[in-house]
Amino acid sequence: MRGITKAMSRLCELLRKVSMGALVLIGAVMSVIVLLQIIFRFLIHVPFPWSEELARYLMIWMGMLGAFVALREGRHIGVSLFVDRLPPAWRAKLLVLVQLATIGFLGIVAKQGFSLALFNSSQLSPAMQIPMIFPYMAVPVGASLMILELVTGVLGEFFPLEGARPRRFTAATLDG
Repeated sequence: MRGITKAMSRLCELLRKVSMGALVLIGAVMSVIVLLQIIFRFLIHVPFPWSEELARYLMIWMGMLGAFVALREGRHIGVSLFVDRLPPAWRAKLLVLVQLATIGFLGIVAKQGFSLALFNSSQLSPAMQIPMIFPYMAVPVGASLMILELVTGVLGEFFPLEGARPRRFTAATLDG
């Protein structure tokens, strides 16, 4: 099982790096598109009708990929006031329980998101005329990436890798 945990951890790290690259690219494209839209609309008086739509769809992808990266890096915000007061053994059990509950929730999000994407696959976007499956797929893709990371985390709790630092409940915390 440690081999599976190690392989999944490597896969998650590779996906994190790919997602980071995609996030940089998406951010750059969004910035250029919005800047050009402002210049063309207010200075040249020739607006791009598709720019706002593309920026909106890219923002959805940015949010879902960013959520995966934040989860992988332990940067989601959390309130740890009560968790920190638990004994370490209870803290680890609570972490696994929270991860399992989150996997269940994200499983529903991924399944319903995929169903919605397929349902809307024949619909075209108003300005760009692209199939709406592209923006809708951000939700199941992002949720699936987060599920993979959480499953890796749960396996890591039961089959820790040598030299791996123990996972914390959350890295970015607000103490009450």
